[in-house]
Amino acid sequence: MIYSIPYVILVCFFGVCAFFYEHLEEETHQRNIVILCVCVFFVFFGFRGYILSDWTSYYPLFYKCSLDDITNFKIGSVEPGYILLNLICKAVFEDFQFFVFICALINTALLLLFLRKRTSNIPLMLMLFISFEGLIIMTNLMRNSIAILLFINSIKFLENRNPLAYFAMCLLALSFHTSALVYFPLYFFFHLKCNKWVFLAVFIVCNIIFLFRISVFLSVASLIGADELFAKRIELYTEGYSKVTPLSIGYLERLLTGGLIFAYFNKLKEIRKENVIFINAIMMYFILYFFFSEFDVISKRFATLFVFGYWIIWHDIIRCFSIANNRLLFQSFIFIYCALKMIGTCNHPDYNYDNVLFGAKSYEERLYLYNKNYVDN
Repeated sequence: MIYSIPYVILVCFFGVCAFFYEHLEEETHQRNIVILCVCVFFVFFGFRGYILSDWTSYYPLFYKCSLDDITNFKIGSVEPGYILLNLICKAVFEDFQFFVFICALINTALLLLFLRKRTSNIPLMLMLFISFEGLIIMTNLMRNSIAILLFINSIKFLENRNPLAYFAMCLLALSFHTSALVYFPLYFFFHLKCNKWVFLAVFIVCNIIFLFRISVFLSVASLIGADELFAKRIELYTEGYSKVTPLSIGYLERLLTGGLIFAYFNKLKEIRKENVIFINAIMMYFILYFFFSEFDVISKRFATLFVFGYWIIWHDIIRCFSIANNRLLFQSFIFIYCALKMIGTCNHPDYNYDNVLFGAKSYEERLYLYNKNYVDN
């Protein structure tokens, strides 16, 4: 519980600011609230210490990377765009915390560039962003974060059917993380309208696979006649999968999201025409999360590539309630749920928040604690 306190405070702060933003009519006051929220967001992530786990690999990479890593790039190595960013930062100031600062600056700018085209209530969107995988994106996915945020800014080119600009952005994203390969084919079908009954059918199939713990990969391996060794390897990675209960707060959240999208499917498309893309993104999120659920880390990492649909759709579902009291009740539910989600998610020692402005543990201290809590055990 104690580890989650900074994150709960952050989410609650944005929630309160979102409420005041909605009820203040003076544009100057609204603008001041947005500026304050952006500053708090950037200070929280830009000056963070060594939290979560991926810094254990990114820290040594920062100090040992060189131009050879770009010129000798091969599949499986760290992407050249990310290495180049490391080298530029090292040339300015060879300190990993400075690199974290620059990455946070880039991510914050890309996120705001995307959000300001979709809504004026930036505090609400920051609360949703952090609650729905944004915390992980901003802290633990230093390569993937830039790739994801570059892609979401290419969505406008997908909407406007501008292939050159779209694929150029995807290539730039690919230079930071190879997972961006999945974004390339989206140009050809992600703008197409999906029928609400097709959405429901896909959602039901996803839930059946998840609830009945159907091993998709073992079934496919058997169907194509993969050798026994291949099947055994998959079984090894998915060991214990069938014993884990599928019911959780996270599952109920996805169930609620799918249900609300189906209920307000047509209304969501009326609110903004590009919601066709964001509904498709959530459908892809469900497919990747539920179909890959036997591989816990893989399912979450792949699904995160499409979590941006959550940020927009949950924001727009609020607008689907025509009665003011119902809208206020749903906003209150979102606020409470986001706070509870932070409590449930950030309750591990690796979430212990540090900020260099107020005194943070050194790399050696955090590495010792990380090894003590997760490696030595």
